Amino acid sequence: MIALTGGTGFADIQLGGPSVPVGLVVATKVPFKISYQLPNSYRFVFRGIEARGDTLGAPGNSGTNGNGGQFHLSATVSTSVGSEKVGKIEFRDVQDFNLSPLKTLLITEAVYKATTSPISVSMEWAGQGNAHKPNGFFNILGEHQVAPPVPVGKLEFAVGDLLLTAAGTQPPGTATITRD
Repeated sequence: MIALTGGTGFADIQLGGPSVPVGLVVATKVPFKISYQLPNSYRFVFRGIEARGDTLGAPGNSGTNGNGGQFHLSATVSTSVGSEKVGKIEFRDVQDFNLSPLKTLLITEAVYKATTSPISVSMEWAGQGNAHKPNGFFNILGEHQVAPPVPVGKLEFAVGDLLLTAAGTQPPGTATITRD
């Protein structure tokens, strides 16, 4: 859990995602665009984004008491086999960012899989607006698999000749299973 500490002398928006160590990727001001690479991946599932936080407000004429311009967060996941960008979590002003419960934007999951060699995954967090000394978190939601799991267990088949069938048709031939 990340403690939100609005009003401190520094700003930290913790950027999180699958296989990203907590506290490693941080945005210290808005606007921002920060990328993180996951090399040698076998599978990555991108499900959406979530955000929550607070800020001291917007600098200058945009307001200084927690009001001011809009604040937008978006994320992009790119791989050598495709990419997907999630629209935006929008806060109408920084007051909305301060008072809002956790906001989540889910997508129909995008699944990227390695075929003959591992893929490289790039996650990019982007924030637009004019929040002053923002604090909170902004997460990419999903799953990351570095290597496929080692198979465990066993398969058992009956010994003998079996007819082949496929989707309502019966191709010619039989499969023979024998024991070694």
